[in-house]
Amino acid sequence: MSLARQFTSTLLRNVLLSSSYWSSSCGILSQSPYTAQFGGRFMSTDPIRFAVQALRKAGQSKSKHLTPAEAWAQRSALLDLSPPADAYAGRRIPVNSDLRSAFLKLSRRLQKNSVFREWKSALRHEKRGIKRSRLRSERWRRRFADEVRKKVQLVSTIRRRA
Repeated sequence: MSLARQFTSTLLRNVLLSSSYWSSSCGILSQSPYTAQFGGRFMSTDPIRFAVQALRKAGQSKSKHLTPAEAWAQRSALLDLSPPADAYAGRRIPVNSDLRSAFLKLSRRLQKNSVFREWKSALRHEKRGIKRSRLRSERWRRRFADEVRKKVQLVSTIRRRA
């Protein structure tokens, strides 16, 4: 599904759920896949056409005009977005009754992200050129290790076939 159609279907869902015409007896889900009833009239199920028709229908039923701020607040309340990420997103480790497993998870995550190594290297100043060459060397070692790992896997799969 393209991004435009996905956006349109989300918009359509929000418009229909907020509309005063919407009810479970005359909703999209209870109708055939080719047409849907909206406010006593049959309309197209093509998402773009249906959204346009639904917006026109919803716009006709509103007698009072909303200010842009009110309209924005009303539409924002209808969106089902996840809450924004905070400063600790991806850094939390759930702690249940077992503290040992939580500490093991924490130590694994810290080791994977090389927090201690960066902390030790940050204790002393490192010149830019030396740091650049060290990072280049580490990157090359990592890539070389990946290539060796791929070759070993290839050789082992060829040996298994033979």
